[in-house]
Amino acid sequence: MELQLINLIGAAAIAISDSIQNAAKEATGNTASFPAALVIVERYPTITVDLLGQYLQLSQSGAARVVERLVNQNLVERHQGNDRRFVHLQLTSDGKTMVEKVQQAKIAAVSNLLKPLTAQEQQQLLSTLSKMAGQYSNTEVLEEYICRFCDVSECPLQVCQERLEAWEKKG
Repeated sequence: MELQLINLIGAAAIAISDSIQNAAKEATGNTASFPAALVIVERYPTITVDLLGQYLQLSQSGAARVVERLVNQNLVERHQGNDRRFVHLQLTSDGKTMVEKVQQAKIAAVSNLLKPLTAQEQQQLLSTLSKMAGQYSNTEVLEEYICRFCDVSECPLQVCQERLEAWEKKG
C-alpha cells in the first residue's frame, strides 16, 4: 500500500503543480516564473531583485530578466533603497490586478481537482496536508519556492504567518 500511496502522491503533486502553473501562464500570458514573481512581490513589498531570484530559484541574470519584463509591462516598479547597492520592487496597481487574476486562476484550477471530494474529505485532506507541510523543507528559500503561488493570508500554517509578520516589522 505504501508504494501505491507514494506513486499517487507524486502524481497528484505533479498534476496540481501543472494545473497551477498552466492557470498562471494563461492568466498572465507569460511563463510560470513571471506570475510567481508577481505573487512574491505582493507578499514582500520592497523585496530586492536578488532575494526574489533566490525565492524563484533563478540566476541573478534570470531574475533581472523577469523583473525587466514586469517593469516593461507596468506591473512592478523599481525603487532605490537606503543602501544604494539594492533595488527594491513594488507592485503597481496593474500588478496588484494581475496578482488577483493569478490567484483566481489558481483557485479555479485547484477547485476543479477537488470536485470529486466531499466537504468532509476536503477537510480531512487539509488536515493531512497541514501535517505533511512541515516536512517539505527546512530553509526559507526553498519554502518560498514551494509556496510561490500561495496566498499567504489564507495559509493555515503558523510558520507562514510568522514569516510575513517578521517581514512587515522589517518594513
